[in-house]
Amino acid sequence: MAKRTSLLLVLAALAVGLLLLVSTTTASNIHKDGYCVMRDNCGSKRTFGKQLPCPFNEPAVEPDRELRELLVSTCGASFEHSKACCSQDQVEALIASTKQASPMISACPACWANFLNFFCTFTCSPNQSTFLNVTETGNSTDKKAVVTKLDFLVSEQYGSGFFDSCKDVKFAATNGYVMDLIGGGAKHWRDMVTFMGREREPLGSPFQIDFPVEDPTGVLKPFEGVTRQCNDTDVQYRCSCVDCLPVCPVLPPTPDEKLPCTVFGVSCWGFSLTFIYTVTLGAAIGMFVIRKRISAAKDLIGFEPVRRQDEEDDEYSQHLLDPDQYASRYVVSALLQEWFYHQGYICAKHAWRTIAISFGLVAFFSFGWSRFGVETDPVKLWVAPDSISATQKTIFDQNFGPFYRTAQVIVSYKNSQDTIVDERSFRRLFMINDKIKALKTERGVTLQDICLHPTSDACVIQSPTGYWEDDISRFSGSWKNEFEACTGNPADCLPEFQQPLKPDIILGGFDGEEYLTAKAFIITYVIQNSVNETVTDIAHEWELRYLEFMDDLVHNRIEGINTEDLRISYSSEASLEIELNKSSNTDIRTVILSYLVMFLYASLALGRFQLSSPRRMIVDSKFTLGMSGIFIVLASISTSVGLFSFLGYKITLIIAEVIPFLVLAVGVDNIFILCHEFERRKMDHPEESIEECAGRTLGRMGPSILLSALSETIAFALGGMVTMPAVSVFAMYAAMAVWVDFLLQVTAFISCIALDAQRTEEDRIDCVPCIQIQAPQAIETEGALPAWVRKYYGPLILNSSVKKIVIAAFLGLLTVGLCLIPSLEIGLDQRLALPSDSYMVQFFNDLDGYFRVGPPVYFVVQDVDATTRHGQQQICARFSTCSDSSIANVLEQERKRAHVSFIEQPASVWIDDFLHWLNPAIETCCRFRKNDPTKLCGPWDDEDECNICYADKEPGWNISMNGLPEGEEFMKYLGEWLKANPDEFCPLAGKAAYGDAIKLNSAGDKVKMSHFRTYHTPMRNQHDFIAGYKNAHRIAKQVSEETGATVFPYSVFYIFFEQYVDIISLTIRLLIVAMISVGLVTAAVLGSIKVALVVVGVVGMIMVDVVGAMVVMGVSLNAISLVNLVICVGISVEFCSHIARASVEAEGSPDERVFGALVEVGSSVFSGITLTKFLGIFVLAFTRSKIFEVYYFRMYLAIVVVGALHGLVLLPVLLSLLETERTSSLSLGSLVWSNRSSSANRRRLREGRLLQGNESSDDDVEADDVREAVAQDLPRSQNSATSSRVGRR
Repeated sequence: MAKRTSLLLVLAALAVGLLLLVSTTTASNIHKDGYCVMRDNCGSKRTFGKQLPCPFNEPAVEPDRELRELLVSTCGASFEHSKACCSQDQVEALIASTKQASPMISACPACWANFLNFFCTFTCSPNQSTFLNVTETGNSTDKKAVVTKLDFLVSEQYGSGFFDSCKDVKFAATNGYVMDLIGGGAKHWRDMVTFMGREREPLGSPFQIDFPVEDPTGVLKPFEGVTRQCNDTDVQYRCSCVDCLPVCPVLPPTPDEKLPCTVFGVSCWGFSLTFIYTVTLGAAIGMFVIRKRISAAKDLIGFEPVRRQDEEDDEYSQHLLDPDQYASRYVVSALLQEWFYHQGYICAKHAWRTIAISFGLVAFFSFGWSRFGVETDPVKLWVAPDSISATQKTIFDQNFGPFYRTAQVIVSYKNSQDTIVDERSFRRLFMINDKIKALKTERGVTLQDICLHPTSDACVIQSPTGYWEDDISRFSGSWKNEFEACTGNPADCLPEFQQPLKPDIILGGFDGEEYLTAKAFIITYVIQNSVNETVTDIAHEWELRYLEFMDDLVHNRIEGINTEDLRISYSSEASLEIELNKSSNTDIRTVILSYLVMFLYASLALGRFQLSSPRRMIVDSKFTLGMSGIFIVLASISTSVGLFSFLGYKITLIIAEVIPFLVLAVGVDNIFILCHEFERRKMDHPEESIEECAGRTLGRMGPSILLSALSETIAFALGGMVTMPAVSVFAMYAAMAVWVDFLLQVTAFISCIALDAQRTEEDRIDCVPCIQIQAPQAIETEGALPAWVRKYYGPLILNSSVKKIVIAAFLGLLTVGLCLIPSLEIGLDQRLALPSDSYMVQFFNDLDGYFRVGPPVYFVVQDVDATTRHGQQQICARFSTCSDSSIANVLEQERKRAHVSFIEQPASVWIDDFLHWLNPAIETCCRFRKNDPTKLCGPWDDEDECNICYADKEPGWNISMNGLPEGEEFMKYLGEWLKANPDEFCPLAGKAAYGDAIKLNSAGDKVKMSHFRTYHTPMRNQHDFIAGYKNAHRIAKQVSEETGATVFPYSVFYIFFEQYVDIISLTIRLLIVAMISVGLVTAAVLGSIKVALVVVGVVGMIMVDVVGAMVVMGVSLNAISLVNLVICVGISVEFCSHIARASVEAEGSPDERVFGALVEVGSSVFSGITLTKFLGIFVLAFTRSKIFEVYYFRMYLAIVVVGALHGLVLLPVLLSLLETERTSSLSLGSLVWSNRSSSANRRRLREGRLLQGNESSDDDVEADDVREAVAQDLPRSQNSATSSRVGRR
């Protein structure tokens, strides 16, 4: 509506006084100063058409006194003494036309002056004939000759000056430009005047005015009048910053505008790291070469395997692997061993009682499941209740109402290169629109009941069919011309809801202004939103019916509408949540399958399979034991969920999908380690009872299990301090689940091991222990993986040359990771959270490809008293005394650097439009009835019956704001303005554009708060959304600091993107705190600060390399990947803690200790974590959900690969370089284990259990001899005597 006025003002101003009918003869022959080419009105071409001028190629006429006064008051002092080529009727018509343009243009005095000068000169200049030439004439309905076409020769200087003064003038009510209305959105002055001169009745010029580049007659001179600049030196013509860029102060550059530091096209960060690594590596290689030449005669062979020379070597070698041949002298470790020994012994002795108590407690805590709930509300998941964005959203919703809901349809051809703008597509679009408007739910709810209708009953439907008021009967054969006219000037073709439809909103896939080549129609149904759930439930009900219809439409199931050749994308407010739930239901099957694969592997891998004896195989199987371990994992999860559900914490999908994986990751390796250690003890010490063996197993491995569990629990618990609900709740659930899993493993699982060992000794079948069979005696052999580690891998990795290569390679990997970290993307593309076949994926793709308008952003201003002059100056822009730092001025300046601010469109500034509404020069706006001063006059009320606001006030209305209303007067006029509907006579009325933009206080005598609406640039990716959020808050902070007002920005997406403002610092804090906790616990349990630092360093390197892998694999940083990085800390500890403790507890040189640790627990770590996770991760690769493929499959694959490499390759190398020393000692009593079995027993052990039949290889013999040495107590003196020889093994 408001825009129609602006169109009329241009067209009416053009109609100013120039017009006539068709003829082919040139009417004007005399072209010299003092001559006219037309004058006065001679009728119209149609009965109700506009008046057209008479051809008049004669001298200019001296105006009478009344006409001269009218001319001077309208066109300026230049007509005070001159003749004129116009009549009084023409001048009055000119005044009427310019009054319509005044509300939009007069805010910029320079543009307004040039606008008046242009049409005054055209209509009344006494030298008309020097720049005008009538090219066609015709006859009016009165049979009089009239002008129907003429040429207007304008100089480049004048045209450019006129255009430049008006090109940036805003029409705030629509967040648009006046040029869209008076010049059809022209980008050049010729386009502007061409639009003005185009013949378009009833709203445009009644005859054609051409603006030739060169004079076709050779006698005309270009009109070269004086134009006023928007930054004119004469202050009475100077425009405000909002309407004139040269007036605006230069904003200081933001950090985002500073060019990044680069060296040869590479970032300074990456270049520096690469340079340092290269120089360091080169120096190290140089030193190694020099040293090698100097000491060429020395033995530089590292830790290498050699063939056994004598029994003494074997005895010492096995001494390194035997946990009974030494006792820890570190007090904490010794106490832990003592405690776990007694605990294991008791649990094994009272196995069934321990299991019953354990799972009784699990059942008790699991009663909390009765309060189980799943949180699916994205706001409650990702936004802290007391977060800034949540608080601001609440303020906005309570004062201005929540942001409206939308349902959108995007229609294009399946062949994306075809234009959608054709008659058949339009007719189908009319039918689709009619069907959607007629949709009715079971309760009878229709679109009319829920849609937004700001000024009347008409729904806000933004559709190309709106150019014909959504009425197919208005769509005629001349649709193409009508379409071009409407897209060129939307105010000419208002839809039912009377607001112009910008082509960018309803069309997509076109370049520039070539709207006929558009590839897509975009239809938006705007639906009311409310804080009242009853209202939103009704809207949700209609949206579900709408989605059903759209599904039928897409699949060509709607009778009468053939959509086979169409690509139709659609969405509603309810779509995303519905599709996310579908995604979760799909994902859960994949997750469960992944877990089942890991469960099955863990259960089978624990057993021993003697293929030559099936009976022995079904006895030695550990499937039941493995399943009991898995059940313990599930029990720990159940306990955690039950406890926190009882406390009122709802579970999230991340918890449901990730925590089982996490607990399995940190729990399965403990199962493998305990089982393998127990089997090793039974093999090496067959004379021990099951209870004793279980106690010693837990005493040996319990401290390292405690180390990893305690580190992970503390790390996760600290994560609970994060304000992001999804992350903090996950951290709490994870910490509890990991700790309960640890407690159950060192109690109930030890009991299960004891029961399984008893079953095996009694030759009972696994899974069916009630059946006892006669099975051949088990043949104890060393596993293939431990044997490979002992014979090949351990000696290789501890070779001195290999160590150097490993360190150099991993430092290089660290350098690469550090170089990649700055390239890590932030955000979560919502398309990834959807199933790959979801209709929403296609919708988001089409929205990105076709939609050319960004989301609206509202700057809410509080603590400004708009009833005072000072308060008005803090928020206005279009007056000479407005503050340079006012919200309106700052927004305009930021808009002019949209590539930085992401603010694209002019702001809607209510204070400017309100105060200009009071301007008495705009006689059609603020008028009160004389007989009832409390009521505004309507557009058709007689002028004599109305008083124009501020017409007789002293001081009067002026651009300096002096005399404008304050206090009660301000509130009186404001109330009337907010009730006035805009129309073509007064587009500045405030009800439609600002009805919900101003919130009064409870007394109604002050403006409590108000908002200033603008639009972001189109948001194409997560970077744009995050940058838009950051810059909007930067702008608000700047205005708040400079004006003292409280300003904050609000847009519907801000609440979800606040997390990304500090997610990098949050990630760093979380990971650092987690690693510090790992270091402290490691140092406390192991008693070695050096080893603790090495473990923390390796975990840190794993984290860096995983982040680098995220960059390479296209995984961005968000809440999900942050949770996975915290998980990475836990899994990294699992890769490191067991090997680190085993090496600390072993004796001998650093190489010997590490070798023993690798043989003892390295294979368990590899099979327990790496292989188990690989199988589970492999299943995740087949998920339909992109989010699982990206954030779980890719990240977990990186975590396992990087963690295994660092834990099994780098960590042993670093530990072998440490010289650890113990400083405290403690007598361990029963833990000083020794075996005093006779050599005969050892021979029987070797003959009965270690030999396979009558055949044995050399390796078997060597293994027998090594195991035989386990039973010997080597004196301390012998250790030093043989250390040099064993070191070569």
